Amino acid sequence: MAQDATYQTRIYHELGGERLVAASGGTFAVESGGSIFITNSAQMTISGTLNLLSGGTLSMISGASWGIAGEDVAADDIRRILASEQGGTTVMIQLANDSLLGTSNIPKNVKIVTVVGSEAMSQGSIWLTSVSAGRELFLHLVGDVSGGFTNNNTSLTVLRSGCILLNSTGAPLASFTMHTSVASQCGVHLVAVLDNTWSIVSEIGNNLVEE
Repeated sequence: MAQDATYQTRIYHELGGERLVAASGGTFAVESGGSIFITNSAQMTISGTLNLLSGGTLSMISGASWGIAGEDVAADDIRRILASEQGGTTVMIQLANDSLLGTSNIPKNVKIVTVVGSEAMSQGSIWLTSVSAGRELFLHLVGDVSGGFTNNNTSLTVLRSGCILLNSTGAPLASFTMHTSVASQCGVHLVAVLDNTWSIVSEIGNNLVEE
């Protein structure tokens, strides 16, 4: 609606005092330390665009809810949904003479991680870290895909930091070790059953050692 020509400023009260208007070019600014508080049962309606600028934060505390498509979604559920969004496959390729894995932690928010062994790597290691409930991970250890792999003693120990690790029966684990050789490979499917709690769901290859 065009600005009432009887008003001279871009921010004004409409006649009757029931609505505060920012006309074209006008801005409502909340300075540092200020706030806008919408009380219970009140509402804010946006038919335009809500822009979150660099450095800004849209915060939803635990216990809050967000209405999506007419249904309320709890803040904790939204956090888990966002945190469990899966990316593509991550392949960690070892060069033929590398004895240590170049990556310390399993990347977050990827669904499939494949580690390719090397002739020199016999006791590699990597860490599982904090995670939000609902995320799943397929971890795969294979031999050198170049075709010249002859190492019969390649292993990858998966350790934990900032999280709990459970086996398929719910017993706690400190770590597990995956083994591969010329003619074998090993795979593990993990699911975060709770925040910061990984659980082994299944495995392939029969080369997994729990510790």
